[in-house]
Amino acid sequence: MSGTFVRKPALLSSTLALLVAAAATWHLTEGTFGALALIVAGSVVVAVGSALQTRRETGLRWVVVGAGVVVSLVGVALGATASSEPGALVRTVPGLLGVLVVGLALAPLRGDGSRGLLKAGAALLFLTVLVSGLLDPETLQPLLVGTVATVLVYDLGEQAINVGEQLGRAAETKSLEATHAVGSVGVGVATVFLGGEVATLGSGGMSLSALALVVVAVLLLAAALHE
Repeated sequence: MSGTFVRKPALLSSTLALLVAAAATWHLTEGTFGALALIVAGSVVVAVGSALQTRRETGLRWVVVGAGVVVSLVGVALGATASSEPGALVRTVPGLLGVLVVGLALAPLRGDGSRGLLKAGAALLFLTVLVSGLLDPETLQPLLVGTVATVLVYDLGEQAINVGEQLGRAAETKSLEATHAVGSVGVGVATVFLGGEVATLGSGGMSLSALALVVVAVLLLAAALHE
């Protein structure tokens, strides 16, 4: 370990959590790539402002953080206006806000990351999954992928905060984070595959069974990742 001990979420896991959140929202809502790019870019700018805070560059810090938040909110607004139907709007907005909140959780203005914001962001992402299930109950695969992605976002975010707390931002933790991420993604892929196989064993009427399977997938994956 070298350098100043700074308790901030680890960079690799934070980046992966944010990208997975954006990819899941894009997968479930469609047509929001530009909006998501703005939200992710805004989160990166906020992270830069957060880093400036540790160096006591107070004035510039707030300018950068404010700019990042504005860019992200513009992304949310663009994504919302691109949703032409009420159903699409209800499905899209929670996901976009979820990506923004996850970004703020892992680019904290103070402290070493916010588990509360991370949970709120994951909950918003899962709300998009549930709304998608209610609107399109016959399409199981997007629900499984979205559900697994939501759990991965929370798991990677937790890993980022834990590593930052225990080892600090300056520590060399990429191998540790990469190993954890590969394991989590592997469990997630297996869950999606097994969920799809189980679904093919059933008969029609996927409405309630699809949602039930999604909930079971959440529980199993969360348990597996925290073993």
